[in-house]
Amino acid sequence: MLKNILKELLILKKAVKKLKNIGVTVITHMIIGLPFENEKMIVETADFIGRSGADGIKLQLLHVLKGTDLEKDYLAGKFEVLSLEKYTEILKKCLAVLPPDMVVHRMTGDGDKKKLIAPLWSADKKKVLNYCRIFWIWRKSTRTDSFLSVTWTPEL
Repeated sequence: MLKNILKELLILKKAVKKLKNIGVTVITHMIIGLPFENEKMIVETADFIGRSGADGIKLQLLHVLKGTDLEKDYLAGKFEVLSLEKYTEILKKCLAVLPPDMVVHRMTGDGDKKKLIAPLWSADKKKVLNYCRIFWIWRKSTRTDSFLSVTWTPEL
């Protein structure tokens, strides 16, 4: 699986470069909370996207929806979804590694409430946005975090 992920990242990097060369604005989507990823991998993915040359990013929480293979795996206990607190903790770390001029188009998303299996907290959009707002204010006010010891550098 890791070999496939690395291959896809190289494809992304080449695609971003080609699109930028012809004047296309590039916005990437990143799902946070995939079953096989740990926190370190998620932050490394955000860092890679930040260094890829993309102009913007849409950060998306993983939603488990009815009628999907993901639902079957979730109900079988093969993985857990993130809590709101863990999601925003990871989100903060992802924001810390993005370049200051990268546009963040989305910090979460909505799963279809009629089909949503998990995480159920994501259905309360107002609560989620208020919680995320704290981290948006943090991103605007500082580019380093002593806990993370992160300083963004642009080279890949």
